[in-house]
Amino acid sequence: MATIWIVEDEERIGLLILAAVKKAGHEAVRLYDASELEKRLKKETPDLLLLDLMLRGKDGFAILAEWKARKETARVPVIILSARSAENDKVRGLELGAEDYITKPFGVRELQARLQTALRRVTPEAQKWIAGDLTLQPDAREAWQNGARVALTYREFELLYYLARRPGQAISRGQLLREVWGYPTEDDPSRTVDYHIKSLRAKLGDDPANPRYIETLRGTGYRWLAPEGHEA
Repeated sequence: MATIWIVEDEERIGLLILAAVKKAGHEAVRLYDASELEKRLKKETPDLLLLDLMLRGKDGFAILAEWKARKETARVPVIILSARSAENDKVRGLELGAEDYITKPFGVRELQARLQTALRRVTPEAQKWIAGDLTLQPDAREAWQNGARVALTYREFELLYYLARRPGQAISRGQLLREVWGYPTEDDPSRTVDYHIKSLRAKLGDDPANPRYIETLRGTGYRWLAPEGHEA
């Protein structure tokens, strides 16, 4: 059972999320704004944060940036829940470190599935994975490029690690949703995979028009182009 904090000031939606989290077998704590979140953080930290963007006072983006800057909460996953469905909002949230971005309205089963995926942790692996100028360390979820650390979110690292271990393979968006996100469906109306790929490319300095790492396969998905990797 995980402890999940919900920062949502709209009463009806807050109660819906609270019920969904509890039904999934987790402990849920309802908070209404940044002030309540700060007070709670003085006592404890959660296993996951569900964060609305449009809050009174400090907005969700500012809260997320501060959350990821804190040493004690930097590795605690954050899922954004918002009615703001513009691409710029989604990209900004992912770039600030959110593990997922769910647009309202959403279904209870979808929320529960995404919660479980964000909370899931694979068994730590001792080896590093080296692919060209990239070094990936699965146990710490850390990546280096030419010896310089690349700051990735949990989901970005999982996506990079999955692709890097399958060089030359055509991998569909549906396959990535199943294997990396753990979704039971291949449908991706929110373009979750594409947004994470875009963010990952930006952090790796990978030009989609002339890619070194990730090639877009139009109508299919993606392919890893870098040299075949090996454990070290």
